[in-house]
Amino acid sequence: MKAGTLENCIWQLKAGAYGWGMIFARIVLGHLYANPNLVRQVNTIIPMPAYRTPGEPRQGNDHAGYVIERAMEEDDQALPFMLDPPLIIKTSATKRMRDTLSAAERQVVAQQLYASLQVPDPARVSGQSIMVYDDVFTGGHTLNAVAKRLKASGANKVYGLTLARAQWR
Repeated sequence: MKAGTLENCIWQLKAGAYGWGMIFARIVLGHLYANPNLVRQVNTIIPMPAYRTPGEPRQGNDHAGYVIERAMEEDDQALPFMLDPPLIIKTSATKRMRDTLSAAERQVVAQQLYASLQVPDPARVSGQSIMVYDDVFTGGHTLNAVAKRLKASGANKVYGLTLARAQWR
């Protein structure tokens, strides 16, 4: 669970190495293919929502969305990925959780994040079990905010799938 080396590699790859999205997508696909019981529990697999200005590309700005986009291109088992139209959107930029220094600060950022999230069509999430993918899980505040917003819009269950778990500082 606590993979500091993997976390560091992820940050280095995301900082500029070519092809990281495809690498992460293959890891996600391999895990889901090897664990079909995880997939049977969900109706949809979505990326962690990221704020992007209109026309802004996913790569470099929406890491989780970019990985899901790559996974969808490589998927040969028809996994229930959904990217566009999004089930949940982030309407404004917020501070990144990894840049916070205290529990109190993370709580404030989580509240700001929750306020920035919208479910455009609650009927699409009503009664659904949704898996949210993110590359690094720091403390759970971001996933909790997304899960709360999805559940407030009618989702039955929300699961998290992450590639690495950041070590506490």
